[in-house]
Amino acid sequence: MPSDFIDIFGVKTHFVSHGKGERVLVFLHGWGGSVESFEKLSENLDYKIIIPDMPGFGLSGMPDSKGWDTHDYEAWLEAFLKKLNIQKACFYGHSFGCRVLVRLLLKRPELAEKVILTGAAGIKWPLSFRQRVAKFISVLKIKKIIPEKIQLFIKRKIFKAHDWADAHPEIKPTLQKVVEEPDFREELVKIRTQILLIWGARDTLTPIKSAHVYEENLQNVTLAILPEGRHGIHHTHTEEIAGLVDRFLE
Repeated sequence: MPSDFIDIFGVKTHFVSHGKGERVLVFLHGWGGSVESFEKLSENLDYKIIIPDMPGFGLSGMPDSKGWDTHDYEAWLEAFLKKLNIQKACFYGHSFGCRVLVRLLLKRPELAEKVILTGAAGIKWPLSFRQRVAKFISVLKIKKIIPEKIQLFIKRKIFKAHDWADAHPEIKPTLQKVVEEPDFREELVKIRTQILLIWGARDTLTPIKSAHVYEENLQNVTLAILPEGRHGIHHTHTEEIAGLVDRFLE
């Protein structure tokens, strides 16, 4: 796929594009993802496809050392669209990418024609026991005397805190800001854009109960549940999702 780089707010932004047609479909990947996340799915869709590496991921540069929140990523997305002279597009977001799209729909809804959200983050639930222990370990002074490899093993393998354990040190201030943001429930009711939710019933990272919160609070929404799907449904249910997207956009 043809790729290029553009400068957005001093951050080198890498993106790929392919396909053709009047309808533009912009993908936003999840935390830790990249343009490669949607390579397989996008090839099954017959639109003008644009997939950026969001700042901090893939081949794009890092946000500044203070970190970005989702408002900063939304401003970056606006500037990215403007640089590519995109005045209106359809959007497909996954997990963290959905957080950014929610911000866009709240601030600049006129930029979005239709939106697909899969495994959307942004709904907070009480921490599980594993998550509480992982957080406890991350702030304990004792962590200074525990070898780093053991800390990573505890967080990643035992307590499933993959995002923090796997994050590059330069992106951790951004992750900290994102996870501290308030729940999206009260914001979702303000959105009028037509939205398709696609969710894996076996998703353990953004559980199916989050899908129902989105469904109950959005004004113009359809929910499609894949019974055997987990969080990475765009990898495991590519053809099924492509069909859902085609029917929704057409």
